[in-house]
Amino acid sequence: MPFVSLIIPVYNAEKYLRRCLSSAMQQTFRDMEILVVNDGSTDTSLEICREYEKMDLRFRIINKENTGVSDSRNCAISMARGTYLQFMDSDDWLTPDATESLVYAAEKFDADLVIADFYRVDGAVFTEKQHIRERGLLTREQFAEYMMQEPADFYYGVLWNKLYRRSIVEEHHLKMEDEIRWCEDFLFNLSFIRYAERFTAIQTPIYYYMKRKGSIVNTEWKKANTVLLKFQLLKVYKELYQSMGLYEENKLRINAFVVAIAKDGGVAAPMSRRRKKLDAEDYIEDELPAGYTRVKHDFEPVYDKDSQILILGSFPSVKSRENNFYYGHPQNRFWKLLAALFDEPLPETIQEKKELLLRRHIALWDVVAVCDIKGSSDSSIRNAVPADLNKILRAAHIEQIIANGDTAYKLYRKYCEEHTGREAVRCPSTSPANAAFSLTRLAEAWKPYLDTSAYL
Repeated sequence: MPFVSLIIPVYNAEKYLRRCLSSAMQQTFRDMEILVVNDGSTDTSLEICREYEKMDLRFRIINKENTGVSDSRNCAISMARGTYLQFMDSDDWLTPDATESLVYAAEKFDADLVIADFYRVDGAVFTEKQHIRERGLLTREQFAEYMMQEPADFYYGVLWNKLYRRSIVEEHHLKMEDEIRWCEDFLFNLSFIRYAERFTAIQTPIYYYMKRKGSIVNTEWKKANTVLLKFQLLKVYKELYQSMGLYEENKLRINAFVVAIAKDGGVAAPMSRRRKKLDAEDYIEDELPAGYTRVKHDFEPVYDKDSQILILGSFPSVKSRENNFYYGHPQNRFWKLLAALFDEPLPETIQEKKELLLRRHIALWDVVAVCDIKGSSDSSIRNAVPADLNKILRAAHIEQIIANGDTAYKLYRKYCEEHTGREAVRCPSTSPANAAFSLTRLAEAWKPYLDTSAYL
């Protein structure tokens, strides 16, 4: 059984979804299942979810009609098998060590609830959100005292910066209120806190929260009966403190909750004063920058069961995409290099190129399956989704993985090495942009790694 069930509801999130799902797939903590609930999306979200399901067996895709985010979460909770529950939204993303950090604290203190710092993203910059600075185990009363200071803050109200013990959710039949569209997360948290006993906070940001114009948080609640909702929340909020005997002495502070939730700030102080810029690959504008397109790798890898060497490029150039095969730019030296090293005629057709590769026990693919890219510029690649290289590694006895150039090597290290468990060697790029290497110099650098007889 997985230790953590990560739950991700999805509705028409194609623009941000790959960033979200890639961050889940790249978690350093591995003992988890990733439950992605497609809530009747009308865009390509389901197709994107299926891509990840094929790449990583931990993904379980739940496809259902559109009934709302709360019902989607409830559906996933009912199917979850983890000791703990973790949540994220489809337009946000996790730090690579997010789940590992939460699990470490949960196990260290046998905690029912772990809460963490997070990053608030505003355009291309982000700021760290903090609150509880006390380390160690907290009782319910201690946690409630901290929450009383900023009750309407996202730090306490949302699901995605927390880890929940699933047995408490099951035992007390806790669920998201699917009849309301504002602060349903906080209602769930208030119910959970009432039954949890052991709490801890970590001072490590684990999540990038992106507040977008037109999101439910910004607009949907304004259409609802906000007065009724506020007093419904206040009732549950008061009952929590009454159950702990803290209400009478803190009545004024607790009743000020209504005033606090009237503000549409969402994230209160303290915030770090230091603003940082997002990595280019994480920043997704409302519109792609001039010259960029979202491109999917459309041609298949070349390999068979006898392949012993896997050569990886970064992503096909414009010419390669036009020709529907690898290294299609007439000035790329890749096919000339193979012909020279193996003393074979230069292959001209796609069939001749495939035959050369298979005859020499070479598999050929690229690291990236989908990305935003500017023309053929490797350095411009952003929002990359890696290819499922294990497809080849499971079918063939690959002894050597070669990255064709620095970009392919860096992308492999970042996206693939952890999943394949294999290191790659870096050879100089055969691209015409690598003018410093003549064909002779390329052959000298590549030759030690292309001797397939060494693997026979």
